[in-house]
Order: sequence, then structure tokens, then C-alpha cells
Amino acid sequence: MAIAKPTTEQPVENRPILSYPAAELLSHERFQVGAHLLVAFFALALGIIMGPFQTFRRSPWLQTVSEDLIGQPITTPIFTYYYQALTLHGVLNALVFTTFFIMGISYFVVQRSLQRPLKSTVLLWISFWLMTVGLVLTAWAIVTGQANVLFTFYPPMLAHWAFYAGLVLVIVGTWIGAYNVFRTYLGWRDDNPGERVPLATYGILANFVMWFTASLGVAVEVLTMLLPMSLGMVDTTDPQLARVLFWFFGHPLVYFWLIPAYISWYTMLPKQLGVPLFSDTMARIAFAMIAIFSIPIGVHHLFADPGVSETAKIYHSALTYVVAFPSLLTAFNVAATIERSGRKRGATNLIDWTWKQPWGNPVVAAQFCGMFLFIFGGISGIMNASFNMNQALHNTTWVVGHFHTTLAGAVFLTYISILFWIMPMIRQRKLWRPRWATAHVYTWFFGMLMFAGFMGRGGMAGATRRTDMGAPGAYFSPEIAMWMNWTALSGMILLVSSFLLYAVIFGTLFASEEKATVNAPIQKDTPNEFIPAFLENWRLWAFIIITTNVVMWLPVLINSIDLVNGFWSLGYPGAAR
Repeated sequence: MAIAKPTTEQPVENRPILSYPAAELLSHERFQVGAHLLVAFFALALGIIMGPFQTFRRSPWLQTVSEDLIGQPITTPIFTYYYQALTLHGVLNALVFTTFFIMGISYFVVQRSLQRPLKSTVLLWISFWLMTVGLVLTAWAIVTGQANVLFTFYPPMLAHWAFYAGLVLVIVGTWIGAYNVFRTYLGWRDDNPGERVPLATYGILANFVMWFTASLGVAVEVLTMLLPMSLGMVDTTDPQLARVLFWFFGHPLVYFWLIPAYISWYTMLPKQLGVPLFSDTMARIAFAMIAIFSIPIGVHHLFADPGVSETAKIYHSALTYVVAFPSLLTAFNVAATIERSGRKRGATNLIDWTWKQPWGNPVVAAQFCGMFLFIFGGISGIMNASFNMNQALHNTTWVVGHFHTTLAGAVFLTYISILFWIMPMIRQRKLWRPRWATAHVYTWFFGMLMFAGFMGRGGMAGATRRTDMGAPGAYFSPEIAMWMNWTALSGMILLVSSFLLYAVIFGTLFASEEKATVNAPIQKDTPNEFIPAFLENWRLWAFIIITTNVVMWLPVLINSIDLVNGFWSLGYPGAAR
């Protein structure tokens, strides 16, 4: 196999022509993708173990058993402080694992679908090392107990400056990576005038447009408010303004995670099922709508905040229902594609196509299970967008259940699906013990379904989130206690599932001996259907995104800036013990 190794900033037309083998990775792909996945799953290994032990900590029955057996309540391994473990769980899983995974897979998909190397290998590695240094700084601050500020890191809770500096480096690294991807796309566009870019690359471009816009909010918050206060440059801050800036970023962050899952469902799953996607154009419309409408809806996270006007809350609530529309388009488009697969496998009546699928294939089953969990994530998300229901449920474990059906459900299982075919390509060995991989998929699915259901029901009974309910003297009503005990059972299942996952990973890396035969399910061509040219007019989408956010967010921002009564709050180190 001829291996091309472009290392300089040559014009694309002067670079070696790369021939991408279907069942193997070129050497530069192996290092690029492998490095990102290595960091992603190392971070996940640390973060994922914290989740089940939090369910144990919140279970009154398990706490009683623990005190009877060993004379002390259950704590998270290594960490004795609940909020420290909770911060590590949220930051490593939701920010670090997802970001490294998305960047690595985005590079791979863009190169494969456009059939050309990235514009700059140098920029790729600058991006990677900035993000890696950022991870080290952030993790150090958390592990040493100097950043117990949770996933949302709201002021006036204050972390060590390394926590904020690390987050800045991670975000800047993604911006550099996104710039590199767009330069690669523009080079392809120059060589292919009038052609439509492959759907997978279109989705990645839409994701990076949305991500760059949204991450400006948290970058401003960190650079102008949190980092200066952590360095002692200022003494006070404004929690309300900081929350506004964070939620300009916070809700589209969910779609930054979700769009790669959609890309898998739209472009990889059809190839794995052996059928074409129902509608390429419909998928592009969904990506464009997500890029536009995922940002100007963040105020539904601020319904309880007195510093945000009722008018803004109404407008953002209405647009939250609008952003559900691309999810409905996706549900129809993917379901129609899956039905084609079932018909191809002999389905003849109204519903038998649902079970005439390769449910024993962990790559396919993981995506199916993720889709099913996402149904509940979408429904509960719509409920959160209702002002009255949000008031009743927002600060309860209901939100934790909703959040996990999305990130730990649809997103995580789809990422694992990708891992199960790309890891053998990187290692050049077959997936180790596919039955264990399938067992991981189904134990995770049922464990997460139980976790989300029990947390949601506990929230309806009044169980509070962001609270160490296992602390000495914490009060549990009998109804809440029952649901938290059931949640601990789901935590046990998820803990077993986590061990299965890493057994498969380590087995594939070090114990598998048979040569891999999997092909990369990457779409290289556009289908023979009408795709409107305006869908690829990025100047148009940038104008619409800027306009909608100015209209929807500028009044909220102006209303939150109070130079007389604002900026009064002192910072407090972490979540006070």
C-alpha cells in the first residue's frame, strides 16, 4: 500500500494524490484519529466511573448498608468530596471526551468524503496539543480540589485559574481545527465548482459554524470575568451576566455533540444497512436548521432567573419548539431508511421491518438503541421548554434524567458505534469479542433507560439535583428515597457495562489477532436528487445566524448588564464544604 505523507503547506494541487483504501487507514490518518480517540477515551475512563458511584451515594439504602458494613457512607473512588467527583464527571465526559472525539472523527470524515488530505497537518497538531494541554490544566485543577465548580462553573463559585485557562485552550484548539476543515473544504470547492459537497462534510461544516458562534459566549465569560477574578485582577463579578453568556453557549453545546451522531445516522448507518438514505436534501435542511436555531433558544435555561425579562423568556421558549422540527425531520428520514433495510431483509407488513434488522451487530444496535433513548430525550426536552413545567422541574433530578438520555444515550451510544468500526481500522485487527461489545450496548441501553426514568420520577417527587443527598443529615422523603434506591440499581448495571466497554477496547488493542475486514462507511458522492444550491451558501447562513442572535440575545445581554447594582458578588472557592 502506497502511503502519502504530506507535511508542508503545499497548494492542494501540488500535493501527492492520496488513494484511500476502503478497509485500512493511511499512516497519517491512523495517527491523527488515533491520538484524538486515545485522549477521548482516557478522559472518559476517569469520568465514567464517577457516574455509578454518584447513584450509590444518593441511595439511602446503600448508604445504610455501607455504614453497617464498613462504618462509613459510600464515597466516590479517590474523591471523598461529592462536588469534586461531580465536576470531574461532567467536565471530562461532557466537555473533554466529546470534543476530542468530534475533532478526530471530523478530520477523518472530511478527508475520506472529500478524498483529499487536510489543508494543513501542522494546524491539526497545533489544535490537538492546545486541547491536550488544556485538558491537563483543567483536570489538574479538579483533581487537586481547586475547581469544585461543576460542569456549568457558574460564578460566584470560583476555580483555580488553571481550570479556566485549560478550557480556553480547548476551545481555541477547536477553532483552529474548524478553520483547517473549512480551508480543506474551500480547496475542494475550487476543484469541484457546481458540485454539492458530500452530506457528511456538510454536516461537519454546519456543526463548526454553529460551534464557533456559540463558543464565543463562554469565551467572553471566561476571558473577561472568570479568569481575571481567579487571577486576582478583579474582586467581584456578576453572576447573572455570566449565566447569560454561558447559556448562549450551553444549549448549542448539546447540538455540537449531537450533529456527529446525526452524521452517523444519515451517512454511515445506511451503508451499514446496505440501503440509500431516504432523503439527502431533508438531512441538509435539518443540519442548516440546527445551525441556525440551536443558539437563540438558551433562555429556557434561565426561566427561574429574575434578571431576564419575561418577554425574552417567551420568545426563546417559542423558538425552542422550532428547533424540535429538525429532530422530527431526522426521525422521519432515518426511520424511512431503516424501513427500507427491513423491506430488503424480507419485511412484508406494517411493523415487521422494525425487527428484521441486524440487532446482533453492535455497530448497528448501538445506533438503534441511541435513537430510542433520544425519543425520550426529545419529549422531556419539549417539556422543559414549557415555562410552567420548567418552574416545577428545573432544579430537580428530572433534568438529570433528560440530559442523560441525550448525551449518555443518543450521543454516547452512537460514538461507541463509530468506535466499534474505526478502532479495528486503526489497529488493523478485528473487534475483540463482538458479543461482549453487543452486551455492552444492551446493558448500557437498559441501564440508562432505567436511570433516566428513575431520576425523572424522583425529580417529579421533588428530588433536587446538584445536591449531595448522601451527606450526613440529608433529608429524604420516603417517596424520593424509593426512586433513588432504584437509580442505584441502574448505576450497578451501567458500571458493569462500562467494564465491558473497556474490556472490548483493550482486547481489540492488545489481544485481537485476526486481521480486520471492516470498510469505512463514508459517503463520497452525492445522490441523484435535487439539492438546492442555497443550502450550501455559507454567507447566507452566517448572515441569518448573526441576525437571529442579535435579535434574540442582544436585548437579554443589555438587560443583564447593570453597572450600578451588578458586579457586586465576591468569588467563593468551589462549592463550599
